[in-house]
Amino acid sequence: MAYAQTLEGSFSGSTYHLACAGMAAGKLEGTFSLYSASGSGRLVQARGAGWKLRRLLLAQKSHGFKFTSEYLNPVWSRYIESLAGTTLINNFQLYGGEFFKRRRKLDISAYFYIDGTLAEYFESYSEFDVANIDASTMAEAMKLETEGYQEADGIVAMSRRTALNLQERYGIAPDKISIVPPGANLPDEAVESAQGRAFLPPDEEFVLGFVGLYPLRKGLDRLARAVQILRGKGLRIRLRVIGNCPADLKAMEGLDYLGLINKKSDTAAFIEAISGVHMGCLLSRAELTGIAMLEFLRLGIPVVGTDVGGATDILEGGGSVMVSPDISAEELAEGLQEVYENHALYEKLRGEAVSRRRWASWTRVAEDLDGVLP
Repeated sequence: MAYAQTLEGSFSGSTYHLACAGMAAGKLEGTFSLYSASGSGRLVQARGAGWKLRRLLLAQKSHGFKFTSEYLNPVWSRYIESLAGTTLINNFQLYGGEFFKRRRKLDISAYFYIDGTLAEYFESYSEFDVANIDASTMAEAMKLETEGYQEADGIVAMSRRTALNLQERYGIAPDKISIVPPGANLPDEAVESAQGRAFLPPDEEFVLGFVGLYPLRKGLDRLARAVQILRGKGLRIRLRVIGNCPADLKAMEGLDYLGLINKKSDTAAFIEAISGVHMGCLLSRAELTGIAMLEFLRLGIPVVGTDVGGATDILEGGGSVMVSPDISAEELAEGLQEVYENHALYEKLRGEAVSRRRWASWTRVAEDLDGVLP
């Protein structure tokens, strides 16, 4: 959905990896996108440009076209007949009115598998990723979303918090909701022989890992400050950063910035980079799921993360340290120091993480979805 140029790029790659694992396991028959950057997609782009211009003329924020009927109805109208007789699992929170108007005549079953509701997304990410979406666009989107949840055959949430939000905010009956946590966006065949590092100080430095495109929301600032505090105490700790990194942190002593690594075209390089850390870190202030934590767990690497959104469901399974979303850099440093100095604690966490490797795969997710959907 939306403006992803490829299936691999849609929903941060989760749709693609779920589809690949599900097809390999014989649980899913295929995957598709409704948008292309060429051909008919150019008409959608032109429509989107016109929509944005109208918003600007009305002095309204111009992002969020993908959440509107002007986007949803035309793309579904073009392709819906080719989907007759299928059961669809949508990772986007919207189908749109045109889809639900026609889907029963075409014998299409409609399900959602979502990382969060739009209410969770708009509200928890308001200071970060959705700052340029106008309130009126959000309101229209949530109206369409509510109608879609009511019309759908079932909804699978990636976390307990989202399941509860569906009930309390959208009025969805509990028996219409299932919960299946997501998996790591790594191909199964690429991680079979990969594993994280053993903890061997003082012979080597203890390496913390961070993966993320939104460093402020994902707490890189306080993680970096905690590392500075620990290094100031003489502890041999380093921080490895993959993704985006603020300019003022790139030159920080003890921080190795590896830049962006494309998980699709440079899979081996990405796996090598994250398998070279002792502990993955995601100190998010807001997070619907936290796929990076699953990528570390998929390699048997323990993680530290905040009790926020769907991250909680991942952290509670073991191989992890869960901290408050409001944790300070000083408090975080204390917790990390305990793990660093207590070898028995670290080995316990590492053993739990290794035991969760398969659980963190999309193969497990495909099997679980097969179990909850008719």
